[in-house]
Amino acid sequence: MIETLETTGILTVKEAALMLRCSKAHLCNVVNGKVAGVPHLPAVRIGRRVLFRRDSLEQWLREIEGRVERRAAG
Repeated sequence: MIETLETTGILTVKEAALMLRCSKAHLCNVVNGKVAGVPHLPAVRIGRRVLFRRDSLEQWLREIEGRVERRAAG
């Protein structure tokens, strides 16, 4: 069986970028802390390869959404 984006809990940079609807380059900038005002994105590095847990990525998105909602309300 070939594992796909839907069947594994681990995402590559390409898959995570598709999920976030951003470019791979922008996602790499976020991971490397080069985007101001964006909190740390949990990632696992294996050599040059960067991987993400789907659960961690979804939790990170919820944190970002919470920050945006608090700014809008405040």
